[in-house]
Amino acid sequence: MDEEKIIRKEAEDFYERKLNTHNSYKVIDDFKNLKVRLYDFYTDESKALFLEEIENRLTHDLKNHRDEKHNGLASETCGYEIYSEKFLFYLKQELSTLPTIARQKFDVKDEIVKEKVFISYSHVDNSFLTEIQRHFKPFLNKIDYWDDTKILPGQKWKEEIENALKHTKVAILLISTDFLGSDFVMNHELPKLLNSAEKDGTVILSVILKPCLFEEFEDLNKFQAMNPPNRPISRMSEDERDELLVNLVRQTKRILDK
Repeated sequence: MDEEKIIRKEAEDFYERKLNTHNSYKVIDDFKNLKVRLYDFYTDESKALFLEEIENRLTHDLKNHRDEKHNGLASETCGYEIYSEKFLFYLKQELSTLPTIARQKFDVKDEIVKEKVFISYSHVDNSFLTEIQRHFKPFLNKIDYWDDTKILPGQKWKEEIENALKHTKVAILLISTDFLGSDFVMNHELPKLLNSAEKDGTVILSVILKPCLFEEFEDLNKFQAMNPPNRPISRMSEDERDELLVNLVRQTKRILDK
């Protein structure tokens, strides 16, 4: 049994023993017990996996409860729902302080081998691309990394981009106002990547570069970003930026390894 399976099994056991009471008056007490349980895990990624599994169980059970008791609708007076919604609120806040755990939505069944890391960005944000290239450089012997600086003079650039998109397993989106306003990105690259995420399991990793209205784009913001919109890279210290980009490479390697 690998480490992730152990952590998820621990989360299931904790959920059944400690949280499956849904007493609306015990939310804070139960959440404090959960925080104490997190001390048993040394790394932030382990904590995030544990909390994510709790979130999955709560969300699944809440949906089943609504389907069985309230015809699929939310009820503001149901103690079960009050407990679940409050607990999920506190849980999401705690998760926001930990590294994002990225994973594929579906198993890939396409005959095309998807193994490439594709960077989608606006050329206005080229300085941020340079930072990301620096963090990926030590692993280029293990990661098939691609951005449009790989296109050589004389090559048909649209065909090169199209070929890279077809083989993308991890798509890293560098989000800014210029990215959201790029006709080529929004009309060509992004629709293909989002379609591939839904059908073929391509993983979308969004990095918020600058303040922008990321939350207004439903197709994009349904994928959890590596950093919250109110903490764009442009507002981070050098250490914070490095920590975020290290986690970006770590999550990318994790997906490719699986």
